Amino acid sequence: MTTEAKVGSFSLGALAVLVFIIVHLSGASWEEKGYNIEAVFAHVDGLKAGNMVRYAGVEVGKITGVEPVIDGAKAHLMINKNVKIPHGSIFVVSTDGFMGEKFISILPNSEAENFLKPNDVVEGKSQKSLDDLIARADLVMADMETLLSSLNTIFGDERVQQSFIESAINIKELTANLNKMSLVLARMAVDNEGDIRVMVNNLKLMSANMLNASARVDAMITDFDNNGQTTADLKEAIANLNVTSKRVEHMAASLEGVVTDPKTAENIKVTLQNARNVSEKADKMMTRVSNIKTEFGAELLYHGGERRYLSNADFKIFTNPNSFLLLGVSDIGEENKTNLQIGSGNDKFTGRVGLIESKAGIGIDTKLGEDVKFSVDAYDPNDFRVKLRAQYEFAPNTFLVSQTDNINKSEERETFVGLRKTF
Repeated sequence: MTTEAKVGSFSLGALAVLVFIIVHLSGASWEEKGYNIEAVFAHVDGLKAGNMVRYAGVEVGKITGVEPVIDGAKAHLMINKNVKIPHGSIFVVSTDGFMGEKFISILPNSEAENFLKPNDVVEGKSQKSLDDLIARADLVMADMETLLSSLNTIFGDERVQQSFIESAINIKELTANLNKMSLVLARMAVDNEGDIRVMVNNLKLMSANMLNASARVDAMITDFDNNGQTTADLKEAIANLNVTSKRVEHMAASLEGVVTDPKTAENIKVTLQNARNVSEKADKMMTRVSNIKTEFGAELLYHGGERRYLSNADFKIFTNPNSFLLLGVSDIGEENKTNLQIGSGNDKFTGRVGLIESKAGIGIDTKLGEDVKFSVDAYDPNDFRVKLRAQYEFAPNTFLVSQTDNINKSEERETFVGLRKTF
């Protein structure tokens, strides 16, 4: 081989090695390296071609390009062919360190059953940038300056400063006075034990009188529980009796640890026992009075033929489960007819007597099952009238009502339908 041929062969070999090194360093390859995924972000803040793609922190590809689109920026990702990304995975623009290079981080969706395919488009999430943090910090600093300015305006006022100083002095004097008062009280307990003994005797007498009073109130409730008396005064009296007995009990208990005289100590024990008995009786009486229950009902009925509405309201006071007083008004806003009746019965059958639509009369209520109730009212002895009524409870405390007035007078007969609600 001639010298020229040797030099040419060496030059061609060196050129081939150089081309191989360039191709290898650039990452180029003659075979397909992976598949493309497109991720759309609101903003990417410096993301560019060549940046890494990481899946769960592991590098799995490169960014081949970034381009603007209508709703943000689109990044083209080349994912290694052996990497499968689950559907629903989160694509986030992240940064290596505080000022490091941008990259796309993929947070896998462990619950997905399918995987992304080549050329799929996903929606990415952009993390808060340093500019956003700086802007928020500026807002926070502005708010802090406003707050400090306000505080300075308040606490910089000499009158406010003087008030704080005076408050501190007053608190100091108050605590000193409290210490002196506690010493005086302790000394009074020792020096005035005789007076305390008299006071204990008075407490004993007071608790005995309250015990007798509670017995009388108990008897009064037994005698007059069903005579139509209102319960408000009884409740107030019982509540006051209970409060007073507890106060006596507290006073006696506070003296129990101070008094050393045996007779006085025994009187205190008697007082405590009487006060407790009064409290127990008051609680029992309050329970009995609380058994008196009330029920308010309102209804709106409609007469289709005459296009007329009828509104009624009533108030029931149950003195016991089987007796009640009914107060009500029919045809509110028009004729305002009064209903005032007393009734007695059980869950299945009830009788009523009194005023029905401002006229003397009687009424009967009967229940069929748990939801259906029928009522018949006969009233007005001078112009005898009969009213028939049915109601069905289709929801808690809510009823569908049908009512026919003057059923015995064909020319005056009216039928209404509507709703009733009880509370």
